[in-house]
Amino acid sequence: MPRYFFDINDGTDLQDEVGREIRDPLALRREALRVMTTLMAAEAEDSQDCTLVLTVRNGSGDSVMTIRLVCQIDDA
Repeated sequence: MPRYFFDINDGTDLQDEVGREIRDPLALRREALRVMTTLMAAEAEDSQDCTLVLTVRNGSGDSVMTIRLVCQIDDA
């Protein structure tokens, strides 16, 4: 089963050294979205604005997916 690595940038680069085994492209997409929504929820609690970039690499180190989320909270 292929291994994928989920690198995160929230202003600081965090490289995934362990990775996860994921069997197909749909499961990879679901996992990447799950990771991003979890990260965004945690980041949004601590700041008014945040940008997160998740880059998914395959076992060869090639980027196979990038997700960018921007959150801006305007309190009334």
